[in-house]
Amino acid sequence: MRIIQEDIENRGVCSKCDRIVVARHVVRGENVFLQKECPDCGLTEALISSDAERYEAKRKLTGYAGEAQHTCSLDCTHCSSHKQPTLVFIDVTNRCNMNCPICLANIPAMGFRFDPPLEYFERIFARLAPMEPRPKIELFGGEPTMRKDLVQMIELARDKYGLTARVVTNGLRLADEKYCAELIGTGTELMFSFDGRHPQSYAETRKHPRALELKMKGLENVARHPQGKVTVMCCVSDANEKHMTDLIEYCHEKRHCIRALDLIPLSAEWGSGQQLNVKSTTNEGVENIMRREIPGLDFFPAGLLYKFHTLRATFDVGRMTFGGAHPNCELVSMMISDGEKYHPVTRYLNGVSLEDLALEVAALDERMGKELPGHVASRLFGRLGRQYVYGRALLRLLLRRVDAREVFGGGAYLKLLRVIFGLVRGRKMKDLLRAHTRCQGILRMIVLPFEEKQCIEAARLADCPAAFAFENPQTRQVSFMPVCAWPVFKNEVLRQTAKNYGTDSSAGEEGAGPAGCRDQCEMEMEKEQVG
Repeated sequence: MRIIQEDIENRGVCSKCDRIVVARHVVRGENVFLQKECPDCGLTEALISSDAERYEAKRKLTGYAGEAQHTCSLDCTHCSSHKQPTLVFIDVTNRCNMNCPICLANIPAMGFRFDPPLEYFERIFARLAPMEPRPKIELFGGEPTMRKDLVQMIELARDKYGLTARVVTNGLRLADEKYCAELIGTGTELMFSFDGRHPQSYAETRKHPRALELKMKGLENVARHPQGKVTVMCCVSDANEKHMTDLIEYCHEKRHCIRALDLIPLSAEWGSGQQLNVKSTTNEGVENIMRREIPGLDFFPAGLLYKFHTLRATFDVGRMTFGGAHPNCELVSMMISDGEKYHPVTRYLNGVSLEDLALEVAALDERMGKELPGHVASRLFGRLGRQYVYGRALLRLLLRRVDAREVFGGGAYLKLLRVIFGLVRGRKMKDLLRAHTRCQGILRMIVLPFEEKQCIEAARLADCPAAFAFENPQTRQVSFMPVCAWPVFKNEVLRQTAKNYGTDSSAGEEGAGPAGCRDQCEMEMEKEQVG
């Protein structure tokens, strides 16, 4: 056993009593464990990585010299010092029409019903609207489509507060063409849970016999709408790891509506103690699965994006949602379509990995940050001059690293110049690539952990750019909590909130109990002729 040297005191949650305790990382063989020392329960631990070498390498890439550079108290219900998030989740219900055994966010797992009135969400929207920049919003559950006022909620956020809300859904209700059209008509994007086209995965992890059938029908319905935009969220385990190539092929078939693929490690201990014939995965486990199944696929820590300070200040590149994330959190990759299939981005690079290219751009960005303020072009032409100088330097770097023949076919310098200056004029990257290169589409990929509470650690939360927004049940003020800390405090917060609004219900109420919720939802779907 080897202990990773700690710079400052880290904290975690005792796996037995949920007490906040001192935590440290220990390495045994290829695995990394978060070890917690509780004065009452003794030592407990949780697997957090199945590839210690890669786990530590990502820290070095992003400048983490040791265990932690920033930490916090983990007292999230009383803390108001969390950084302003770029991505905000909002729990809208814990009712669900699947109630998967691997899920902790439904009535059977939580033991009460959470269904606050629209008034609750309007208070949250009012808090988010003045924020600059405005964060992305994702309506979460449970299953948000179980709320009959979901469309009204989306329209309220959009029309009154100028907020664009995405919906995180299992997609079953979208098998109803009428409902699908109504939801897509709001302009919302969908975060669609889809573990691939093979029934084995759903039989082993979801325990819902019709899930795949209804999901496929829902995706087909979405694809019929030109404005339908989907990010597929795939829970990766040994139940579906051999089908990742097929999933990529499906994303390419539906590339007009599937814009991105989020890969989520499965924790077989998420649920309520049911036996599952699957093994837990970790970030590095998912990364290695994807690299094995799709040769040439490469990932880099999203935390590297925070190094692009000068790029963001010089060009309008949009919000980098996970920029600044902990190096052992989100991982980023992309695949590029040639019109026939998706290929790893490394196909278009000259002997350099995506990670190495990101590091080179980060080094260039640091150099530009020092040179641009005093450059003659900056003094004479302001922002336009800075864009010219930075763009020229970036152009030279990319010409060295990009396989020009593979990307452009011919006339590489002129075409790349057109892309860069198209960005300066505010044109969309996807349109520029289609017009000037052989790259006819991009599939953005992120390994996106939603951790169980045994894996939570303060060092990963201090700079987290993603948070849940909620009304503090004691103060009634809207607060934020890092996403990975939410499982620790969620039940207590939402139970009291439900009581405050008089919407709590007992497990025996129709549709609220472990069996009743799914049965009631399936009856509603049958009435809508989905079944």
